[in-house]
Amino acid sequence: MTKKTETAGKHFKKLTYPHMKLLYNVALKYTGNVFDAEDIVQETYMMAFHKFSQLKDPAKCKPWLLRILRNNFLKTCQKEDARQQLQKSDYIAFLKSETHTKGADALLEEAADTRIVNDAIDQLPIKYKEILILYYMDDMLYKDIASTLDIPIGTVMSRLNRAKEALKVQLLKQLKKSRENILHLNSTPDHS
Repeated sequence: MTKKTETAGKHFKKLTYPHMKLLYNVALKYTGNVFDAEDIVQETYMMAFHKFSQLKDPAKCKPWLLRILRNNFLKTCQKEDARQQLQKSDYIAFLKSETHTKGADALLEEAADTRIVNDAIDQLPIKYKEILILYYMDDMLYKDIASTLDIPIGTVMSRLNRAKEALKVQLLKQLKKSRENILHLNSTPDHS
């Protein structure tokens, strides 16, 4: 390895590594499971390293990395079926590992609440989903989101507002559906 390459590697590490936890958390929210989140973060860092010369302003490193992460995620959206299989296996493994510390009823109730919110978020269009994720991850400011997504701040604010409204609608739909299912179960005659 040449001295120049070694110096560039140290500079890359110094600028990008402080953002690794944020990138992982955003990737985890995007993908919903640790396996895909780790893969996307790794791909992001590999791509960023190869394109490091394109980063002209070191102060914009975080939005640059988040943009690369987002693009990597969007490329993997076609792999939805495989991703859902990993989520199911994560969930089953989690239940198996936690059943000894909590009661099954408590675990199922927590999982149902989390699943309802995650399902509602997954129903949102990607432009709303990503705004919610970026805003609530690491308390990103509007200007950082605007820079990351390469959109105006006004668009960030309006999309965030619309995302919250859409999420509320989705949650209300799911609540109504849950109540209908409970009423249906309670009104079914017992033939025992």
